[in-house]
Amino acid sequence: MTKRVSVVAALGVLGSLLVFASVGAAAGHAKHARHAKTPGVTKKTVVIGGTFPLTGPAQLYGVIPKAENAYYQWVNAHGGVNGRKIVFKYLDDQYNPAMTVPLTHKLVQQDHIFADVNSLGTAPNIAIRPYLNKQKVPQVLVATGDSYWGAQYKKYPWTIGFQPDYPGEAKIYGKWIHAHMPNAKIAVLRQDDSYGQNYYDGLRAGLGSSKSNIVDVETYPATQTDVSAQVAKLAQSGATIFALFAIPQQTIDALVVATKIGWKPTTFINNVSASPVFMSLAVKSGANVDGDISTTYLLDVVDQPNSSSAKLYKKILARYDKGANPLDLNNAYGVAVGWTFVQALKAAGKNPTRAGLMKALTHIKRWKNPFLYPGIHLHTTPKDRFMIQQQKLVRWRNQHFVPFAKLFNHAK
Repeated sequence: MTKRVSVVAALGVLGSLLVFASVGAAAGHAKHARHAKTPGVTKKTVVIGGTFPLTGPAQLYGVIPKAENAYYQWVNAHGGVNGRKIVFKYLDDQYNPAMTVPLTHKLVQQDHIFADVNSLGTAPNIAIRPYLNKQKVPQVLVATGDSYWGAQYKKYPWTIGFQPDYPGEAKIYGKWIHAHMPNAKIAVLRQDDSYGQNYYDGLRAGLGSSKSNIVDVETYPATQTDVSAQVAKLAQSGATIFALFAIPQQTIDALVVATKIGWKPTTFINNVSASPVFMSLAVKSGANVDGDISTTYLLDVVDQPNSSSAKLYKKILARYDKGANPLDLNNAYGVAVGWTFVQALKAAGKNPTRAGLMKALTHIKRWKNPFLYPGIHLHTTPKDRFMIQQQKLVRWRNQHFVPFAKLFNHAK
């Protein structure tokens, strides 16, 4: 009996030890989890990444990540953010969602990025949005103005945009046309995807009762660079207003074709394709763009050449993006995005987390980004994720866009 009791007691002690070991191990794992490193963040660096069309049909946007990286290099040279230098890894997806997806997986799984920052294109961002949100990787300051990034935040809380939304911009054009040319016939060329649809929907909303004046709408796939057939058909409609909602190469082609066939409408060009560099390329190719209308929300070094912001912007490009054209608003865009990310990273604290970055970007209180047009600010709340809602109408005169009319607010 004594021997049996001893065995039972021994088993009891062993069981207790096993339980104690399990509890200790669990506590150890919990402690490790509390101190687990945030992906992409070390004591000396923060690694971020994104995909851009460095080649392909939208390659004119390829300057953006270079300018953005120039700003990060400038910040790094001045101490970084809380002692950490920003490492920006950007890959070429050729504006093709089928390439964007595996490249984004690489950035997350192999490069272990802290956040996907400023990846360009509506379709590419839509393609990677479910994956990034499932992995809880911030998909931030996306380089597209589709309304989804702000409107669908409940389903995709890890995604947020930067620039003014396309429907809001097009609504400005519609309102101006309704007020100043209410009886004009309107022809529309748009990309055959959500990018073009967003603009078209915004135009109709702004036109109000004048939307019945739209006499023809032609579309093109993003991979098609020759839109001459579509432009010729629109010209035959008798329209006196041409709403051009396309990416840069197709925009330039459309402007050239319209001039060559003798069509002289009042032309509205969406902001993302209205950089002075793109307009100059159109002129060199034979287009008459005098009087064409667009919007701006970015610093213009021609309009404000002596401002401290313009001087800093040109200094950054000259030092860290040699050969970059300061007149190209895509460079101003890249620097403005870089500034915004840096401010958000600072707001995320000395030990930034992905959740902390999202909190910072959804609690922006009227930040004055020096690389935006004077009077335009950044502002967000957890329920309002449209970061920039102000734009200024501009008209092309004497090889430059000249501001006119009031500062429009999308929310009004």
